[in-house]
Amino acid sequence: MTRRRQQKPSSSSSNQNLLYKQQQSDDKITSITHLCTLPRATFLIITPILVSVILQVSPNYVEPIYGNVFSTIYFNEIALSSLAFGIIIGIGFIAKTNTLSQITRDNKINSALISGIDWCGILFALSPIIVRALFHISGLLGPYAGPHVTQFGLAYPIMLSIGFLNVMSCARLSREQRRPIFRWMLYVIIHFTIIITLIYVLYSVMTRGRSCRRLYFSGLLLALVGTVFKLLWCIYGELSLEGDASQRRKPTFNVSLRSQLPFITIQLLPQILIIIMVIYNANFNSHCNIAIIQNTVDNNIEYNILARNESITGWIEVVEEIKPRNIRVLRAGHSLLGGIFRETRDSIYGCFYLMEAVRLIERGVSHEHERALQIGLGIGVLTASLQAHNVDLDVVELDPVVYDFAVNYFDLKREHKIYLQDGRKFINNADAQIYDYVLHDVFTGGSVPSTLFSIEALEQIKRILKKNGVLGLNFVSSEQWPHAESFALVAKTIKTVFPYVKCFREGPRVGSVPFQNMVFFASSNYINFNIATQEDFLGSASREYVLGNFLNWQINLNKYQNVTDVITDEHNPLDKLQRISAFEHWKVMRELFPQEFWINF
Repeated sequence: MTRRRQQKPSSSSSNQNLLYKQQQSDDKITSITHLCTLPRATFLIITPILVSVILQVSPNYVEPIYGNVFSTIYFNEIALSSLAFGIIIGIGFIAKTNTLSQITRDNKINSALISGIDWCGILFALSPIIVRALFHISGLLGPYAGPHVTQFGLAYPIMLSIGFLNVMSCARLSREQRRPIFRWMLYVIIHFTIIITLIYVLYSVMTRGRSCRRLYFSGLLLALVGTVFKLLWCIYGELSLEGDASQRRKPTFNVSLRSQLPFITIQLLPQILIIIMVIYNANFNSHCNIAIIQNTVDNNIEYNILARNESITGWIEVVEEIKPRNIRVLRAGHSLLGGIFRETRDSIYGCFYLMEAVRLIERGVSHEHERALQIGLGIGVLTASLQAHNVDLDVVELDPVVYDFAVNYFDLKREHKIYLQDGRKFINNADAQIYDYVLHDVFTGGSVPSTLFSIEALEQIKRILKKNGVLGLNFVSSEQWPHAESFALVAKTIKTVFPYVKCFREGPRVGSVPFQNMVFFASSNYINFNIATQEDFLGSASREYVLGNFLNWQINLNKYQNVTDVITDEHNPLDKLQRISAFEHWKVMRELFPQEFWINF
């Protein structure tokens, strides 16, 4: 009995099987890539750009009116909810079209897509005008509701429109019905996954460019997309443009292009409107063009804008009030970084003179060859004083425009080393025990960067101070509860790092002042102040008043020991507490200057 030999498959048949399997796999991939039509590819690219512009620009745009605290509260949550709501509306729209014939349904979806692009582009281009009009009722709206009411003229309807447009672009059209539905569903998942990833990446990247320009350039981008889509619709009667030209529909109009021009012109009216609004904003809207400087008389208050620029920390502006106070101030958003009386050149804020008291603390050494670090420049009042006393000074300022304006408009001399960078990064990298003084003043817009108030930051400051060195730290808060909770929190954090701490308000207690500058002095050694002399006053009456009387303005820190929490890099209760003090700050700023002052940035 003989055994039969088992025949092995030939190499040619094996290769054919592999080739067949590879072809099937390629067909699946190709069928998915074919779903990436022109509208879908377009929105895959422009959606992350548009959404990141809205998320970055919109809070910054209202910050000069409402401050950097209220402009961001719940903004991201409502903006992303608007995007989701737009998606829901789009799904509902698609569901309603399912009862129509295939051609009618496709036409309705394409028409909705084109109309949505027009609407979204108009909103982008028109938003600077709408927002400026809403700013005029900011005093009535207040800082809590005002930012969100304003965003209904800017961010929220645009985000809703973007969500709706992406659903329209991903709608399953009639010619795609022959493909398996799971492949279309897979494409939709890939489409939105890519968009979400790109939004996260673009939003995380620090971007340059003026807020207003980024808004109306986004409008121009949508105008360009709308124009292309409308031309395709007029010529081919569709937007998808399948790869095979033979599969495309015949042109809807069997007439010459010249006869279609009136129809095309009417269709392009939204794009023309967008261009007109862009030209207007670029040339006549002061929020979009820094060359437009508006000098205003409001309620018998006359002020001139000397310089203005939008920088990395927002709008920076130098303003002179001619009457009645005759002052010059440096504005950053909805806050003042400092100011001087034009005649005497004295500071309008006493806290800068109060911080000079670090030199009055007994340290057991002479004042020769002293070295100081100043974190936060302001207008340079403290800087000029330390330079006058021949202190070797390092200045850390995040915003280059603030530094340029301090030099050009507030007489700051360049007799120091300037580091245009983040203060926390600087102190982390500085050498140990090199400074006699560290002057810390980083308040702006109703809040402070918590990374410079944490225990870790203060420990770094203690490390770079000499053993007998002194920290002078300015904090804006209140002595009255519940507003005093943030003040108590900062005091507790400082006392956790430094064994000796004293604090003074910038002036005598006058009534129930809810919001004021307070200066902490902290050291590893006992703090005792010498009496100021004429040499310390530098010929300034305001400086003499502050340095001659500040010992009477001491705050009893024992009254604020009931707070047990502290600020760390990982745990920061200060941000939540500052929402309370930010409201008081907003009211104080509105009392100092009228509404029109804040609108004209």
